[in-house]
Amino acid sequence: MIRQIFKIIWTERKINIWILSELVLVFCILWFCVDYIYFFTKRYLEPTGYDIEHVYSINLGVQEEGNRIINNGSEDERNSQLNTLWTIIDRIKKYPDVAYLSLSYDAIPYSGSFRNNTFTLDSVVDNIQIKTVVPEYFNVFDIDILQGNIADWNNRNSIVISGDRDNLFLKRDAGQIKSLDFGEEENENVIGVAEPTKRSEFNKSEPVVYVLLSRNDAKAIDTNGYTEICVRVKAGADKDFAERFTKDMQEQIAVNPYFLSSVVPISDIGKNFAKWTGYDSNFKSIFSITAFLLINIFLAVVGTFWFRTQTRRSEIGLRVALGSPHRNIQLIFILETVILIFLASVIAAIVCINVSLIDILKDIGVPAVDRNEAPAGIGQYFINYGITFLILAAISIVAVWYPSRRASKIQPAEALRDE
Repeated sequence: MIRQIFKIIWTERKINIWILSELVLVFCILWFCVDYIYFFTKRYLEPTGYDIEHVYSINLGVQEEGNRIINNGSEDERNSQLNTLWTIIDRIKKYPDVAYLSLSYDAIPYSGSFRNNTFTLDSVVDNIQIKTVVPEYFNVFDIDILQGNIADWNNRNSIVISGDRDNLFLKRDAGQIKSLDFGEEENENVIGVAEPTKRSEFNKSEPVVYVLLSRNDAKAIDTNGYTEICVRVKAGADKDFAERFTKDMQEQIAVNPYFLSSVVPISDIGKNFAKWTGYDSNFKSIFSITAFLLINIFLAVVGTFWFRTQTRRSEIGLRVALGSPHRNIQLIFILETVILIFLASVIAAIVCINVSLIDILKDIGVPAVDRNEAPAGIGQYFINYGITFLILAAISIVAVWYPSRRASKIQPAEALRDE
């Protein structure tokens, strides 16, 4: 039967060339939609390394005099303002619904601020992200300490590190690292290894160096810049926490020059991060293109094969007259469709792989996976091909089923009379 179908395809080659061209174009577009959705869905499902449920960001506002001290104040003025900030933090800690509180800068998930430094280990040099945190930061975000004990972390010359997804730090197992060369400063002792974390669900896990934020760190007073105050609320106290906390603590926090600006769930910051970085709009675009494409594939295949069955009524009638079962006639149309899709997929796969290698989609503004960051191996190409082929074949088979079923029921006399 397969040989017979190939003969039919060759006989109908004029119209099949146009169908093949259409299928190649559709396959290519669908390939890159599948590639994008598969890549980021897989990354999204990878562990983030932290838990943001029941975690809130407490945002403080600073009056004009406070900003003057932050930017141009004397050392005594800055120390006084720092003491005021720690007084407010101690008050927030005592709020009945708060389980843990952390003060940090450039550290929380979905943060728009990012700080790094050059680290060297056995001649391996790289820029690593730095997060300045208090020890309670790991409790607030429920980040596991895989190795070491940070309960008594109080030394600025000690650091905590975390590796990438494979727990590698500067191409070495993070658990084996005892000290790091911190740029031009002295070597820092590694007292703990934390679980790998991601900036967001859509980013990959990357190495991090956690530096201690001490009570006398003047940078902590810059709450309009990079300093973050976060709390994890107790179990069962999450409902209406922001409203209750604002009502109960607004006056206690209003210590000159500070005032309570807002209380925001970290999950809301994550949603804003997805919009700011373009992941939200990119996913909407890709899903819209994919849905539009699938609908059009279905309608195009239905229309094409409806027309083809009408033009081949005499052939179908002759087959029925010679005793060919209705099921066989329907199967011929379905197999013909699958073979055309297979031929188109081989051509399209070659095109897609070459387009992916030269990475031209990002240059023309099309949402695509950054293959410089995450090169696609042979395995990924097979995954893209397999998923794309199955989707296209499934839609095409469903679309051709009714026209082929209708054609197989044509009465021989009626078909031959039309001829």
